[in-house]
Amino acid sequence: MRVPSSHARADLTENMMTSMIDVVFLLLIFFLCASAGRRSESLLPADLGGGDGAPGAIQAAAPALLDEVWIAVTLGANGRPVMTLNATPYDQFAALEAVLSQLAEIAPESPVVLDIGPKVPAGEMITLYDTCRRAGFETVNFNVPAAPAKPAPVSE
Repeated sequence: MRVPSSHARADLTENMMTSMIDVVFLLLIFFLCASAGRRSESLLPADLGGGDGAPGAIQAAAPALLDEVWIAVTLGANGRPVMTLNATPYDQFAALEAVLSQLAEIAPESPVVLDIGPKVPAGEMITLYDTCRRAGFETVNFNVPAAPAKPAPVSE
């Protein structure tokens, strides 16, 4: 009579555990990737009302946005950047930052659009971006000119 060996049973258990561990790690990676792009719930506005249960006038959750703040940047005659905000030119970042700080106190959620001229150095563009963020604006965007339309093909 042959005595059954436990060696074959250990191989079977080891093979079952290997695939179980693979499945657990795949699920872990899936849930990490799925939750990485999720927006935090504490950032979403929720006005729950007064709590008396009676229907009443709904209050606005946030004040209305101001118009977009457009800042055009070109190079002046002396080679220095000239920033134009609402048709008012500024040649120094400190003066522009003072005006932007006042606007940001009113509505920091208003988007700022930077219209950078073609010859403006990248360092000046970054300084202007930092000035807008330091003033307190939440969103700073760049204006990108539209690509020229391609001419229609001529059919003969």
